[in-house]
Amino acid sequence: MPTQVKGPWCGYNMPVWQTMWEFVSVHLVDVIDVALVAVLIYYVALLLRRTRAISLINGIILIIALVWLFRQLPILPTLYWLLRGIGTVGVLALVVIFQPELRMALERLGRGGLLGGALRSMAADQQQNVINDVVDSAVALSDKSIGALIVLERQTGLIDITRTGKTINGRVSVDLLNTIFYPGTPLHDGAVVIRGDQIVAAACALPHSESPALSTSTGMRHRAALGLAERTDAVCVVVSEETRAISLAADGTLSPRLDRAQLTERLMELFEAARERSRFFFWRK
Repeated sequence: MPTQVKGPWCGYNMPVWQTMWEFVSVHLVDVIDVALVAVLIYYVALLLRRTRAISLINGIILIIALVWLFRQLPILPTLYWLLRGIGTVGVLALVVIFQPELRMALERLGRGGLLGGALRSMAADQQQNVINDVVDSAVALSDKSIGALIVLERQTGLIDITRTGKTINGRVSVDLLNTIFYPGTPLHDGAVVIRGDQIVAAACALPHSESPALSTSTGMRHRAALGLAERTDAVCVVVSEETRAISLAADGTLSPRLDRAQLTERLMELFEAARERSRFFFWRK
């Protein structure tokens, strides 16, 4: 006869092993809850990686640690009162300080995959043709030491960016891209935005990156490309006028000095991955 114990929530006796199981049992909802929190923390860490927010978070952690220390050792009451006051107004200050990161997070959250980007929604052969034209143009401009900045829109709309430039609405081609960036033409200074197989606008202004990890020698085109890649999911191809190097900015990172094969492969990977995510979302729905 197994040992019986009195359950605190019931009026009958139950075996010891059953009582212990009720005490340590983990429900499926608890597992899902912990997993979602872990995923949330992971993506927040990815979002804040290589941004100024990391330094700010370190400062916040330091203030919290000092408040806890002075609370345990009440030897400096004035400083403790001051730090507590900073913590009180800090909640509102965080909203202002982290405004760029919060905006970026909301934009990324809004990319649910239901509305696919124009380039991603094209047929595979059309997408390949656009990528080939962009790569051929970048290589040709590089050979002639002509600077260029080409933006390929994915899921995030770039209407605010295209409004800063001149409307083109022309089909993507090597000749058209090379003509736009040829020195002396009215549209050569600025970025070209491609949506689908159309050059939507030229001479567009892009937001510059403020990442402290960038070298002081980083050119303005590269800062602009990285700035847009940090805020949206757009892909930016940069041709340096000084070094002839071709770089690619995407997903908040800058890949410098790519050759033709590397640039083509990277562009295909980016848009093929987006296409696969779109298929998964469609079938999941």
